[in-house]
Amino acid sequence: MNHLIYWIWLSLRCGAGSELGSYLLAHFETPKAVFEADEDALLSVEGIDQNIATALLDRDLTHAGKILTYCERMNVGIMTPESEIYPDRLRAIHAKPLVLYYRGRVPDIDDNVLISCVGTRKCSKHGAENAYRLGYDLAEAGAIVVSGMALGIDAAAQMGALKAGGHTIAVFGCGIDRAYPPENKELMEKIAEKGTVLTEFAPGTDPNGKNFPIRNRIISGLSQGTVVVEADMKSGALITAHVAERQGRDIFAYPGNANDALASGTNMLIQNGAKLVTSALDVLDEYELLYPHRIFTERLIMAGRRAKVDTAVSAMREVSAPERYTRKKTAKPKDKEEEIVAAAPKKQKKEIDTSGLSETEALIMSVLGDSMSAEEIARAISEKTGKTITVGELLSVLTMLEIGGYIEALPGGSFKPM
Repeated sequence: MNHLIYWIWLSLRCGAGSELGSYLLAHFETPKAVFEADEDALLSVEGIDQNIATALLDRDLTHAGKILTYCERMNVGIMTPESEIYPDRLRAIHAKPLVLYYRGRVPDIDDNVLISCVGTRKCSKHGAENAYRLGYDLAEAGAIVVSGMALGIDAAAQMGALKAGGHTIAVFGCGIDRAYPPENKELMEKIAEKGTVLTEFAPGTDPNGKNFPIRNRIISGLSQGTVVVEADMKSGALITAHVAERQGRDIFAYPGNANDALASGTNMLIQNGAKLVTSALDVLDEYELLYPHRIFTERLIMAGRRAKVDTAVSAMREVSAPERYTRKKTAKPKDKEEEIVAAAPKKQKKEIDTSGLSETEALIMSVLGDSMSAEEIARAISEKTGKTITVGELLSVLTMLEIGGYIEALPGGSFKPM
């Protein structure tokens, strides 16, 4: 019998986020030995009472077998503490996960710099832009971006990492067969293709509010540092930061206006000792010398120089570009008006195939003009459909359209069709 079935069985009996599995394995060494142990042996383990022993004496492997079959059929990987790819960073945390289900490629986590980027779901446009830039620059410099793929800050940071061609890891608070939130289903598929999606919750587990604080210990446990980009005092991102602190990880936070509720959580973290940061360079400064073979901040410095040069070149081109209308000389006397003629006919707007887009993406493409900000697009959607879409949600979709080659981001936060 496949030994993974015993790992799955034990994880189901102990539950996600429990330390019981660690106690049992320290005593019996293997899940199969736990499975075969009698009641007296189980009760001899510290922390095991009669109720837990009774649950462990249920040796029905049917559910575990179905999960194993599903994973084999759907190409879902299963990682346990005895797997070579299971990171030592997770082995060292309290209540280490007994089983991690994953899709995509698992990098050598212990030999890389992993930075978790978290924040509020209902973020501001400025917060989303900071998260996107942070994710992009971290990935550009060689770091791996970890987050929970939630709306707002999480998704923006992971989209930035994908745009940079880097690796990102999404940690779920539900089964790997669930896309949560549903709006990020396409993002999930892109991460599974180019990065890693993982969870300790068995396939079939629905997203539940109590699951997300449990999964946060994995987000922080995988990472050397956790960056909170934008968060109020009630944000779940603060839970991740506090767990990271207990795990001995570094805490970073973006500062904000003292009167801004969305900055109250990050400002509090800074006040309590988190490192104030305003860019990826501020974060990577802590790890560059420790991982010289992984982190290359010179890429960000060069990218900054290129951006300045590109801006200057664009400005010069704009100044020297031929005017839309030119003056055509005629044989008439000089005191007569010169004839104004159009230099060239207007280009026809390119037809864009939106058949493969989601309803929201197709709606955006239908209202998008030559240059529109996120706020202008949101207003246009509201006027056309009567529906309201937040700027944070809109920026997530716009980024996916940019990645897909449908739109182009312009300087100043505007967008136009490709």
